[in-house]
Amino acid sequence: MTEGASEPLALAARAIEAAAGDPRRARALAEVALGAARRARDAEALSMAHRAAGLAARASYDARTAAEHLRKAVTVAVRHDRATPAAEARMSLALVLQDLGRPAAALREIDAALVGLHGLRRARAVMQQAVILRRLGRDDEAMRGYRTALRVFRRAGDRLWQARALNNRGILHGYHGNVRLAQADLAAAAALYAELGLPAGAAQVQHNRGFVAAQAGDVPEALARYARARPELSRTGPDAVGLLDLAELLQSVRLLPEAQRAAQEALDAGARGRLDAVRGEAALLVARIALARGRAAEARATARAARRAFGAHGRPLLALRALAVELSATVAAGAAHRGTLRRLQDTAAALGRAGWLIPAWEAWLDSVQLAVHLKDPERVRLGLAAAAGAARRAPAALRARLWHERARAARAGGDVAAAIRHADAGLAEFEVHRASLGATELRVRSGATVAELAELRLELAVAHEEPARMLAAAQRTSAATLWLPPARPSADPVVTRGLAMLRRVHADLSAAPVSAADSGRLMRWQHDLEARVRARAWQAQGNGPSAGGPPGPAELTAALGPAALVDFVAVGGVLHALVVAGGEVTHRPLGQLAPVAEELAGLRFAQRRLVAARGHTAAAEAAARHAANVLDAALLSPLADRIGDRDLVLAPVARLHAVPWALLPSCRGRPVRVAPSAAMWWRAYRTPEPTGRPVLVGPSDPPHARAEVARIAGYAPGSRVLDGERARVADVLAALDGARIGHIACHGDFRADNGLFSALRLTDGPLTIYDLSALRTAPGTLVLSGCDTGVAAVHLGEELLGLTSALLQLGTRSVVASTGPVDDRATAALMSDVHKRLAAGSDAAAALAAAQLAADPAHRYSTGVFACFGA
Repeated sequence: MTEGASEPLALAARAIEAAAGDPRRARALAEVALGAARRARDAEALSMAHRAAGLAARASYDARTAAEHLRKAVTVAVRHDRATPAAEARMSLALVLQDLGRPAAALREIDAALVGLHGLRRARAVMQQAVILRRLGRDDEAMRGYRTALRVFRRAGDRLWQARALNNRGILHGYHGNVRLAQADLAAAAALYAELGLPAGAAQVQHNRGFVAAQAGDVPEALARYARARPELSRTGPDAVGLLDLAELLQSVRLLPEAQRAAQEALDAGARGRLDAVRGEAALLVARIALARGRAAEARATARAARRAFGAHGRPLLALRALAVELSATVAAGAAHRGTLRRLQDTAAALGRAGWLIPAWEAWLDSVQLAVHLKDPERVRLGLAAAAGAARRAPAALRARLWHERARAARAGGDVAAAIRHADAGLAEFEVHRASLGATELRVRSGATVAELAELRLELAVAHEEPARMLAAAQRTSAATLWLPPARPSADPVVTRGLAMLRRVHADLSAAPVSAADSGRLMRWQHDLEARVRARAWQAQGNGPSAGGPPGPAELTAALGPAALVDFVAVGGVLHALVVAGGEVTHRPLGQLAPVAEELAGLRFAQRRLVAARGHTAAAEAAARHAANVLDAALLSPLADRIGDRDLVLAPVARLHAVPWALLPSCRGRPVRVAPSAAMWWRAYRTPEPTGRPVLVGPSDPPHARAEVARIAGYAPGSRVLDGERARVADVLAALDGARIGHIACHGDFRADNGLFSALRLTDGPLTIYDLSALRTAPGTLVLSGCDTGVAAVHLGEELLGLTSALLQLGTRSVVASTGPVDDRATAALMSDVHKRLAAGSDAAAALAAAQLAADPAHRYSTGVFACFGA
């Protein structure tokens, strides 16, 4: 702005300057400038004021209003022969037209702008042109544009436009997988925005650094940066592009419902702002999420609609991306043929030529999957060769997928040894990635990414390897998350505060009856707090892989002594048993898993009826007895010659984790220890026993808890008793830390929707798995006498989320818990007997088995659902 410029012109210039950092202030200044320019009949000021209003509307995600103002800015400047304001208005209009899904029109405007600009202003237009070219997939031209513009900005000392160009170039490097270059550009842009004091620009760079971290596979870092950027970026409304990036990241770690919500929010924001470009990309992401959720038909239809929209808007590269998703959905739906294979490989090649490497590799691997199915070895070789670059530059899930397809191809070609090598390499690749995740939820859900690879590895082991090698394969593919060092989200003060607030909400909900409106408000608050705790926990960095690998047969044999271990494995719907006893590993096929799971469901249903009836219902008892006998015949009778009357260690498949083993005839009176995997039992066995004094907890509710604890205290001299108002979460955790034995007599809440919020109800509210992570030294033996305390949520990849699995991972040696509802009176008597036997020197499994055998037979279906988990 030259000295002596008119007041309307100065106002308009200030509004333009404010647009990037403070859209609300820019909008207000623009309104004042528009009025002043009209009164002064100042055409240049009027054009600039309309441009300022347009830029403010774009920053507020209102593309339609932005376009209206910017067209007026161009019209006024052209009508009054103001070449420079017209060119600058065209620059801004071009970006908005791109947002509206009109790239051809955007390029026409930017080309027209370049004709009327020189020097620094022309460099700015070149950079804007590069943004549009990048969105059209013309990445080489875009990169040249950024470089050209940056040279001019540096010579002129224009730090604001340097920051913008570096930010945009950093994103382009990120799309191409050039992480080091992307990080360097974005770090430089962040420093410039900090010097300039522009928080909105700094937040945009913060978000883009998260995007690059996501491209590099660093999920916690990406989530943390997205979270730090979101408040500033959302000040003027929902950030559609940011929501899209977040949805993409959540989809990559199999947080599919959350990804769906973020993608839908992006769609809604795009619709409100008429951001057609964003709406198309959001629709494409919705299709990919549907495909990940197994909804192939929905994914195919959504991707086809997105492809047609991209084609109509002149976005050929995104149309190619949509076609790849559409074809992949066709493969998943089982409707593919050789023509589909050719189109898929042609599409993958085109994406690769355009520099979109990750989508290209995904499409190549989908084509390999189809080519193996169609028995087309030439196409298999072509696809694997083209996807080979993923081994070096792709995220971990895609690298594991490459190994998976190599293994499938090798097996199809008859090279079993190569198939095994490739499958092991894929699992190892993903184990490193999973160890980088600090949140248990992300670790567990990410297991779905390699569930099919794990299944393939087990298939190869069962078909081609000796039992000892099968056992080793089973240890790598069962409950792999639990083998990692435990997550410690409660070390984060934000998580700690969220959990404390959740207890307050729980107290309010449990207090005197409240109105429906208050109850609804409290439940919405609870849901919001849980979402905040989860999102914060996701940002934790992993501690790396565990030292040492799972045990081999010799180590298991030494730890078992005279006992026998049965590791159950499911392959292709068939259940197998691997028995370790007397120094030998034996393999026995047991038959189809589905009928066994159905019998377990029947037994659990009948058991619930029997406990709820508080008496004997003949039909329910007959059903329970029949189901228990069938389960025994299916699971243990075929192994009788190997297990004899030995104590048992059982590692059931996830679908059978809730078997009430004590109700099966073969287990009656026999010490049984249950673990998520043989490796987890071995780890529990080797964990040193803490020496702290016993801790007995009996909160105010249920009414019998204090009496139960008082009775047990007689068998645990010197124990610390926390009952009534003293049974509060913080005090209980502090007391349990390092305790030799703990007992908690309270209700349990199993959360199937999110196992990490499964909880024990103490006096001041729920003690969740998140809270338990605060334990530095987990109690050696912990007895949980409430209902369903041993039940866990089952996830793909043989992963469990529940109180018992969390405690075992934290280092508890033995957890006594129930897999169903229990009768309070019968439980109190059982627990008293268990602690009497523990005091006499029995271990947890032996004490429980003897106490169950001695219990009143009338309460068998209540006492029989308790099991000893761990060592």
